[in-house]
Amino acid sequence: MTARRFLLLAALLLPVVPALAADGSAQTESITDGIDLTLLLAPPPAAGSPTALDDLQAVLAAQAARTADEDEAAKADADRSVFRFTDVLGPNLAPSTLPRTAAFFKRVEQLDKASVKLAKSWWKHPRPSEVSDKVHPLSVEKPGDWSYPSGHATFGYTTAVLLGDMLPEKRAALFDRAALYAHHRVVMGVHFPSDVEAGRTAGTVIAAQLLRDPAWHADFLAARDELRKALMLKPAMGG
Repeated sequence: MTARRFLLLAALLLPVVPALAADGSAQTESITDGIDLTLLLAPPPAAGSPTALDDLQAVLAAQAARTADEDEAAKADADRSVFRFTDVLGPNLAPSTLPRTAAFFKRVEQLDKASVKLAKSWWKHPRPSEVSDKVHPLSVEKPGDWSYPSGHATFGYTTAVLLGDMLPEKRAALFDRAALYAHHRVVMGVHFPSDVEAGRTAGTVIAAQLLRDPAWHADFLAARDELRKALMLKPAMGG
C-alpha cells in the first residue's frame, strides 16, 4: 500500500470535526460527497498479466460449474436492492412496510453508483466477455459500463456494513449474504473476481464514511429503528 493510500484510509478513522459558521455556531458538511475510489483502490490487473489470466480462468470455471438454480439466483441478485437481503433479515419485509429503510438504502445505492462510476470511467477495465469470446454472460450490460470495480459488489458490502451496524445480531449472516451477492456477478459472467474484491473494499470504505457523516445520521437512525421494530428486536441503545 502506498503512503498516500494509507493516509487516505487512516483518515476514515479520524473523528468528524464540525466547521464553524460565521456566527460561531457549529455546522457540518457531507463527507460522503465525492468519494474518489481511484485514490483508494489498487488498479485492476494489467491485460495479459498472470493475475488477469487467473481472473479469466475463474470466470470460465464459474461458468462451467453453474447450475440452473444458481443461474436463477444470480439473475435475481442483479436487482440492486436492500430487499435482496430478506433471506437473512426475514421473508415478510417489503418497501411498502419499511418506507424509511427503503428510502435510506435507495440513497445509499445512488451514493455507491456515483462513486463507482467515477472509478470505472477512470480505469475503463473491460468486461469478461470483451476479453474472451469463451465467456457467455447471463445478461447484457450497458455499453460503456466498465468492469472495475463491481458496482453490485460495492452495494452489497456497503449494505452489509450498514445493516450489520443496525442489526449486530445478524452481522455474520449479512456478510455471508453480501459475499454470495457479490460472487453472483462472477457467476453471471459480467465481472472478474478482482472486480468483486475491489467492490468489497469500496463498499467498506463508503459505509465507513457514511457512518461518520452527520448528513446521514438521522436517516440511518430512522431506518435502523424501523427495521428493528419490524423484526421485533429490542430497540437499539444510543443514537
